[in-house]
Amino acid sequence: MGGAEPNENAAKNWLSGLQLPWLLLIDNADDPDIDITRYFPGGERGVILITTRNPSNKVHGTVGSRFYHFEKLETDEASDLLLKAADLPSPWGLQTRTSAARIAEALGFLPLALIHAGKAIMDGLCSLGNYLDFYGRTWKRIRRSRSISGYRGDKDANMSVYSTWEIVYLGLEAKKTETSEDGVELLKMFSFFYWENIGVDILIAAAKNPRREQEYAKENGDSPNTAIALESNDKSWIQSVRELVIGYIEQFQEVSTILPAVLRDDDRTPFDEDRLRITLTFLVQMGMLSYHTESDSYWMHPLVHTWVRERPQTSTAEQAIWCQAAATTLTLCIFFKPPTEYASSDERLRSEVLPHVENVRKAQKIIRERITENQEKRKRSWLLSWLFPPVISSEIQPIEWAKFSLVYLQAGNWDEAEKLQLPVKELACQRLGMEHPRTIDITQLLSVTHGHQARNNKASDLQRQVLEACTKIYGPNHPRTLKATDILGATCLLQSRFSESRRLHEQAIKGMTEVLGAKHEDTLIAVDNLGQVMSRYFFYDKAKDLHLRAVNGMKKTLGPTHLRTLQAMEHLALSYMYLENLELAHEIAEEVVKAREKKVGREHPYTLMAKLTIARIKNAQNKTDEAETIIRTGLPAAEMNLGHDHLGVLLARTWLSQVLVRQKRYGEAEEILTSAIQRHRYKGSQREDGEHTDRIQALWFLLKCYQLQGKIEEAIIISDELWEAVHSIGGEGLGPQHIFAKLLAEKREELLAARRGSGAESIPPSYDPVSPGNESSGPNCPIPN
Repeated sequence: MGGAEPNENAAKNWLSGLQLPWLLLIDNADDPDIDITRYFPGGERGVILITTRNPSNKVHGTVGSRFYHFEKLETDEASDLLLKAADLPSPWGLQTRTSAARIAEALGFLPLALIHAGKAIMDGLCSLGNYLDFYGRTWKRIRRSRSISGYRGDKDANMSVYSTWEIVYLGLEAKKTETSEDGVELLKMFSFFYWENIGVDILIAAAKNPRREQEYAKENGDSPNTAIALESNDKSWIQSVRELVIGYIEQFQEVSTILPAVLRDDDRTPFDEDRLRITLTFLVQMGMLSYHTESDSYWMHPLVHTWVRERPQTSTAEQAIWCQAAATTLTLCIFFKPPTEYASSDERLRSEVLPHVENVRKAQKIIRERITENQEKRKRSWLLSWLFPPVISSEIQPIEWAKFSLVYLQAGNWDEAEKLQLPVKELACQRLGMEHPRTIDITQLLSVTHGHQARNNKASDLQRQVLEACTKIYGPNHPRTLKATDILGATCLLQSRFSESRRLHEQAIKGMTEVLGAKHEDTLIAVDNLGQVMSRYFFYDKAKDLHLRAVNGMKKTLGPTHLRTLQAMEHLALSYMYLENLELAHEIAEEVVKAREKKVGREHPYTLMAKLTIARIKNAQNKTDEAETIIRTGLPAAEMNLGHDHLGVLLARTWLSQVLVRQKRYGEAEEILTSAIQRHRYKGSQREDGEHTDRIQALWFLLKCYQLQGKIEEAIIISDELWEAVHSIGGEGLGPQHIFAKLLAEKREELLAARRGSGAESIPPSYDPVSPGNESSGPNCPIPN
């Protein structure tokens, strides 16, 4: 057209000399190694429009806002594009638009992919309703072909969506620089993460934590003492050989070393954070990742995520390698500080890791099924069978599963945590024995999970095993032993073993203060736990002082929003409620709810429990409508997540009954309480030689509900059952001097007088069983918090 030579300089000169306005398009200017300014003609009559995935090219913009960043289509826009491309007649109904939105989300709202999807639907290859199944089958066909050039027909349409990224990817492989090779490895690993919110802190922690854990183990003496080690001379030669072999094999039970080179940290190649960030920036410049400044995280477009993982050139074996690299990275980024407490930064990190853990585990399952489809079972030698009985699958990754269980534990998915912990615990007991640090760790962890599941009897059994093992290999005053003492004390309280709980917590606090100091997080947690015991004895001033001490210390040690700090704050709020400082109690409880919603979500069990605390305070403030709304809103989520017989759910129902009693809806309250007091609901935490305090509380509320309705005989029957329960609770009994025992005695006399007809007037017409004064002074105060 211009009569110029077919090269860039001639074209630039021709455009520069034109007297008419001109427009130059520079498309896909993604390669950071190419200086695109060399393509800019001179002169003042032209306009240059650049399309690029490289954010560094934004500096060349000169007009208006200088650049426009295309994120993605909005859901409605994407759905409209898909439905028009599919040539489906309008108006489109709700079901049609819902199906279209689901497809748009799966395709990352990418216009080209949506157009190809619409064409497949229009050509009759699939329907709108089953397109995603068709899309999945297409990927299977692509992988079976293992060759892009072998595709024809409808498959070419699917492949063309990925052509740009494939060109960039091949360019990365061809560069052969350290940064490009690091970039390819990170992309392969990221394709097994979840596609969004890949935090830099996850990668840095994965590189640094191995040294950090080794240093922690050395500093805290995480090994048997010398005296115990010398006792091995008395063991039989069979035991010695077995321990020798176990010790040799143990070094191979650590986390797999499959990692991208940029994340490795050893004496030869120390981890270099600058190298990591340079590689990530390079991938952003190449358009393979996008960077989100506010969260310091990287995102892959869903289609890039799928393409890198499922490229036809990628074998299943290679997928397995990079899936394991992803699992290893996620495992290493979780710092395991035995047995259950962690620093604030690690707590935050685990919440970010959950989507990635779930995605990796799903990918592991798919790859495992592919690999083992035709694999024959290996025969075990008689020596290995003797040393390690075949109790569970050889596919188990003990450290990986244990650390992943921590992520589920914090997320409130306690059943999934248990599934991972149980086989690891069995493996550790069989291969290492109970008196080994790693066995102690996983056993303690499993016991904590059982506690969250309200299976406190199982938790107690495991914790007593742990305490015995710790005492034997570490001694009674070692931090691990003292921590085990405190954890068992907390579980004893949940079993209604008050005096044993108090003794254990006081023992733990004394030892921890001497060994760790009064401001150590473990000491503060034990102090908070002792405050819980004081509340059970109705010593609310003592409880408040202990909780306040714990909260102030934890805010400095763990941080103001650490989950354990928030738990102590919730306990403090309840103490203030019992002491009738309702405004302060409400203020603290509101702070806990807001922090938990932000950290773990609105429907997490911790958040729901904090909301129940607010409902109890509002009920004491006579704001019964608000209290009822809070409890009824949270109950469905709690029942779905925890089950109908979880102690937390039963507690919520019990307190709902109190709200209904205050509203004089006695029939509804009675129905709830009659269901709640069924004995079988408390078997997981109730000892054979005593009653559970949560059931005692429900019985007490039912007694008063009967009394307010004038059902004196029913109330007396309940009072008799309560009398027997209170004097046998936990195999110990509250004792005749306990405040509640005295209150119950007075109540029984009152009921008996009413039955005789001589004391019916003793029940005041305005008697309110849940007024602030009554609640704090005893009759209506819950025995458990």
